[in-house]
Amino acid sequence: MDVQNQFGDEVTFIGVPGLADTSSMSEFVAEQGVTGFPHIPDDTGEIWSRFGVTEQRTYVLIDNDGTWRRTGYGTLREDVEALIAG
Repeated sequence: MDVQNQFGDEVTFIGVPGLADTSSMSEFVAEQGVTGFPHIPDDTGEIWSRFGVTEQRTYVLIDNDGTWRRTGYGTLREDVEALIAG
């Protein structure tokens, strides 16, 4: 992921493939080529539900004080830059 390559020293990236057991998650991660950061299985959908995620190309940004917001695929780079800028 280009954004992770660019900002990986400043931001921690964690993938949460939704409603996937560990085997399915591993397959998804390999197919998508997103192996450069850790992934957490969410086979019950609990994590997705907590953050109101309804589709794969949704990102949740969490700042140092725990404030979070959802963002979409098309604006990820700009949103990460804004998060870093504070």
